[in-house]
Amino acid sequence: MATVWTIPIDVTSRWLDNAEVQTFLASNDLDNASPDALVRIAQFADVTKSLERHIGHTFSSVQGAATALFDGIDGGVPVALKLAALRLVLREVYQTRHAPQPFSRRVGEELGTYVYALVDPRNRSVFYTGTGRGNRVYGYVWEALAENEHRQTLGDPEPDSAEVRAATIARIRQIYDSGHEVEHYVVAHRISDSRNVADAVNHGLIGVLGLIDGSVLTNDVTGESAHRTIPVDDLVLQYEAEPVPNLPTPCVVLEVPAASRRGVTSEEVYELSRGPWAAGTAVRNTEDIPVIVFADNIVRAAYRANSWSSVARPGDVVLWRFTGESDPELETQFVNKRIASAQVGLNKWPSHGWVPHLTQARPGR
Repeated sequence: MATVWTIPIDVTSRWLDNAEVQTFLASNDLDNASPDALVRIAQFADVTKSLERHIGHTFSSVQGAATALFDGIDGGVPVALKLAALRLVLREVYQTRHAPQPFSRRVGEELGTYVYALVDPRNRSVFYTGTGRGNRVYGYVWEALAENEHRQTLGDPEPDSAEVRAATIARIRQIYDSGHEVEHYVVAHRISDSRNVADAVNHGLIGVLGLIDGSVLTNDVTGESAHRTIPVDDLVLQYEAEPVPNLPTPCVVLEVPAASRRGVTSEEVYELSRGPWAAGTAVRNTEDIPVIVFADNIVRAAYRANSWSSVARPGDVVLWRFTGESDPELETQFVNKRIASAQVGLNKWPSHGWVPHLTQARPGR
């Protein structure tokens, strides 16, 4: 086990809610603290700014963390405030995260040539982008973690300068030493000779910007979802997953893109899936109708809807939200399996995400 001091991306909200901070601001008799509330507030503001400047940084010693956070603050920082900040960002790392495993040849063939990005989860920053085939997306992580057997399967090394290589490997080691792991994203794939290279690079840049909170590209006229980045492990799941068996009749199939978001919980998926939807009478009157939820063509959850409640919308449009519960049998049959629009008689999934599957008859028949 190792002890590190990492400034998390949500440090501001955690700092504002911290009980020690509240005590410091409210008390006028703490050791080494000014009895003047305005002075204490100013000191609190200085430490807040310093924490925000160091988001994503990891320190291996308390001295290193204290030096970086407090030494540049004019007038110094009271002991109580220092201790509160250092305790807030302390993290115990019990084990090093495992290195990513190679994906199969089938997945590599499906990806083709791709543009990828490496993300630091401590501050959600993209710190490296590149292109490659096969398992190239894992190359630098394998090198940083001395996974030499995996590394040897890649062939030629990345075409980067010694400075870029050293900086990238150092960043990866810092991420793993802090108890986190590098996030790998594919932002454009299946780039072939017949596709305009400049267009592919442009799409990749749009995807990379989509990983950074607050990024807006003024010349992206295709819509925010056209170049959505996808975690590599999600693409592996898509291309290796077996197809779903025959869907139950009747059922409802729902496309909920956010259900594939990294780190999303089962509770969040349920709330995202509930609606509102344009549920017709036939669906609402079917007792315990199965609800199959998917994202990126992979089933993420399966429920039984046992009631529906109306949601008023402007223009006298009434939509509906369901209340239900997970169904273990349905989950075993469908979750983490690949679903295609053809399985419900459609050429493509509708943009609204609502697909009632009430009979075996196909649309138009």
